[in-house]
Amino acid sequence: MNRRVRTIWSDLNGLTHGRYVPSSRIGHHTHHAVTTLVMSPEGEILPLAGYSADVGYQDLSAVPLPETRRPGWEPETDVVICDLLGADGQPLPICPRGALARAVDGWRAIGYEPQLGFELELYLLERADDVPGGWRPTGGESHLVYGVGLGGDPTGLSLEFFDIVESMGLGLEGLLSEFSPGQIEVNLAYGPALEAADRAVVAKEMTREVAARRGYRATYLGRPDALSVGSGLHVNFSIVPVSGGANALHDAAKPEELSTLARQSIGGLIAHHEAVAGLTAPLINSYKRLMPGLIAGYWANWGLDNRISTYRVPAERGAATRIENRMPCGTASPYLAAAVTLNAALLGVVDGADCGLPQLGDGDTAPNTERHSPHTLAEALDAVEADTVLAEAMGPELVTAYVALRRHECAQFDASGESWDPEQVTAWELDRYLRFY
Repeated sequence: MNRRVRTIWSDLNGLTHGRYVPSSRIGHHTHHAVTTLVMSPEGEILPLAGYSADVGYQDLSAVPLPETRRPGWEPETDVVICDLLGADGQPLPICPRGALARAVDGWRAIGYEPQLGFELELYLLERADDVPGGWRPTGGESHLVYGVGLGGDPTGLSLEFFDIVESMGLGLEGLLSEFSPGQIEVNLAYGPALEAADRAVVAKEMTREVAARRGYRATYLGRPDALSVGSGLHVNFSIVPVSGGANALHDAAKPEELSTLARQSIGGLIAHHEAVAGLTAPLINSYKRLMPGLIAGYWANWGLDNRISTYRVPAERGAATRIENRMPCGTASPYLAAAVTLNAALLGVVDGADCGLPQLGDGDTAPNTERHSPHTLAEALDAVEADTVLAEAMGPELVTAYVALRRHECAQFDASGESWDPEQVTAWELDRYLRFY
């Protein structure tokens, strides 16, 4: 173990906070203003009751979880994930990790344990003063989809990420070049929901900081370049019995070998599709990725190994049977994206929802549904507020705070003077978001 520990906890903007403490202090809570959770990324405080000036900007407690401690990427520094408690010593209602913990508890209450696997898509950018935002994707003419070597990442950062993810024990399954130049994907191994989300949070933070150390920028922005495809945070999940046993999404005796539980879970995701977008696509820019033709989770449908559908069931069966939510933006909080995915799926089980028929073929030219993700962040937030059942599952206080922060984002865009064009990425978006995401 290293002599220094960096504590990490997440906010409702999908960003992390913490502090450096001596290893000898790992058993102690750290204290921070609870207001941090109702701040915009640049530090503007929203006046939300119970979290702002009305309570004197009181403390929250960040509680290091020793089981999450691991070597970090900074010299002589370990990292550890924290849970958040309020001034009353109880779990903080607006803690994103707490939202995922509640979703897991919901599944446990009916006898199941969710397992998650994350796919992290990002772009590597290099400094370029002649383009909006001052950064452009790396790579170029030699780029190949799923390329390696010269056809992949000419910066060498991919191999550096590979080595660090392995040395940190983050469960690396693979790292590859994606569709557009400069885009890479990090695949993390399956694990219990909270443990898997913790690893995803740490991996995102590491890639951004290691790239910056080398003079590059790693961005998870949904669509940093209008000429390129977008980046997602794909959430894959399986469900196993709490008591142990086989993957409960698989049933060899049922059509497509999908259990009733699997079909109901997909049905829940489809039923709450529009609100799921609002909680997994948090920025103005996110909705320039959620469009037809970008294979990014637009339509409210599912498919059998069909990437044009939002809720994809890959071909593997048995223990590997899983449902992939392809909608979340790369900038989404892994905790919130996982929580809303599991909550919507659980509501489908509780309600006995039916997922209907799978999307066949090209779902953009011949979709099997008229429903789709909202076209803007404002529309998506309307959907979140209208879906009171999902909001109750996520936690009403958390949803209120989240929506307020996102409405503030909408107001900032409206005040910028920029017009909405889903086919253009504005300088306002790049200047605002590349610093943080």
